[in-house]
Amino acid sequence: MKRQPLVWMTIILCLAAASALAAGSDKPAGYVQETKGQALAVRAGQSRELAAKAPVFSGDSLATLTKSSLQIMFADGAVLAMGPESIFAVDEFVNEWGQDKTFTNKMKFSYGPGVFRAVTGAISDRNPHAFSVDTPLGAIGIRGTELGSLVQAPATVNGKPYGAALAEAFAPGANAAGILAALRQAALEATPAEAHGHINGWNKRPLAFTDKMGRTVEMAVGQGVSVTRERGSSGAGPLPDALTTAVKAAPISRSAKVPGAFKNTLGDTPGSSNSNTGSTDRTTGRSGSGGHNGGNSNTGGTR
Repeated sequence: MKRQPLVWMTIILCLAAASALAAGSDKPAGYVQETKGQALAVRAGQSRELAAKAPVFSGDSLATLTKSSLQIMFADGAVLAMGPESIFAVDEFVNEWGQDKTFTNKMKFSYGPGVFRAVTGAISDRNPHAFSVDTPLGAIGIRGTELGSLVQAPATVNGKPYGAALAEAFAPGANAAGILAALRQAALEATPAEAHGHINGWNKRPLAFTDKMGRTVEMAVGQGVSVTRERGSSGAGPLPDALTTAVKAAPISRSAKVPGAFKNTLGDTPGSSNSNTGSTDRTTGRSGSGGHNGGNSNTGGTR
């Protein structure tokens, strides 16, 4: 009987160690390729600075400070660039690379205020309906290859200019998770306008935007929409001037290297599905061989 406390203590320590091991083995959804200025991520109430080669996990909320930018490559070869004062969340990421269960794969993101540019990868190639983005004023169904988005920030949050409120998340000892959550909520309630565009891709897979009023607009390559809180989405037309100017602050770096952790699956061809069937280059529409190769011309991979 005297040994019972020791037995229970051993069991508790083993359970704690197993829990810690499980947390430590959480597989990243992607990795940072490049950063400029300051960027951070919050997850489970904890914040961490982001620099090149830093992992990004499902459940992360990310933010960039003024004059800052960030580029991430995900495990399926998709690439996302964030411009200054931008908030982005990885709501869900399931990638069963190389397995037959391709339709269980899923990427769901959320945009807060900011500037974003994204190039889709193998998950969208295999199942276009598996990749979606929520915005304060609607949702993007990603069918094409490359999209750009501008989400305007509320003028003020809790009586402070949006930029000042966001900067507080980067202060030493700040409750970054709470601040980002408050900023995302404020965006849902007060974002005045957005603009989205199908910058590059394949016309047979238009980009779709559905506003909060339930209207869905499809965009061919080179088309975009303007969205307001009061009126919802416009019809598809030329890329909005505000978007064309804004996405310059969130460029996709084609020279950025494939993260080392993905080399075994992606090699130097990000966006490839590793299939042996023929493919179509989503930028040019020309047929190729040896798997989807559209990512080579649109993501940050090196050949």
